[in-house]
Amino acid sequence: MKFEIVVPKPMTSEELWDARNKREEEKKDVFIDFSDELIEKALFLDIDGVIQQPSSQRRFDYVNDEAVMDQLYKELEDKFNVNYREFDKYDVTATYYDWNKGAVEEIRRILDVTGAKIVVSSDWRIGRMGFYLPFLLRIHDFQKYLHGYTPIYHGYGSGPKRPEYENISRTRSVEILEYIRAHPHIKKWVAVDDINMSKDIPENFVEVYPRITAEEADRCIEILGKMDS
Repeated sequence: MKFEIVVPKPMTSEELWDARNKREEEKKDVFIDFSDELIEKALFLDIDGVIQQPSSQRRFDYVNDEAVMDQLYKELEDKFNVNYREFDKYDVTATYYDWNKGAVEEIRRILDVTGAKIVVSSDWRIGRMGFYLPFLLRIHDFQKYLHGYTPIYHGYGSGPKRPEYENISRTRSVEILEYIRAHPHIKKWVAVDDINMSKDIPENFVEVYPRITAEEADRCIEILGKMDS
């Protein structure tokens, strides 16, 4: 089965809702895939409370310093050939300064050991940020692991209506299960999040806070299985 590839580009929130509504009207799934690879393992990744520790606020020390920001933008542009000035400066500095290096390396270890790909379930995929998040991930060399985003079901406004799942309470759990339903080739998966989904998806969930630890990463590897298993 081949899925539609949506190339990330800057969009307003209104344009994003319109695009998702149109896909729903056309009976298309409302998830986003960046690759047509039929992956077998998926890591559903939250960001806040997993790799961005809530207590880390270093970005505010730099974000309004024009000289520091010019230097940061130049560094990123020289390294990645991407104009990061087009993106929200708070998102760029949060990714650069506040993502916990130890947590980033634990996520990388999970992916390298298991061969899993990232499917973003975090709120960072919502709105305009979702269309430049791949370039934020690139700052930590995560873009190469990125496969897609889960669908967005808020249940208000003009957004797509949340599907009903018996005994599933969390909207994020539904979004993950809908992605799995639409990608039957995924055989092993784990969701890493600071939102407690243990009652919804107990066999495939690892709760972390304020950042993922080595022990929690080991649990993810156990669920996904090593690459040769």
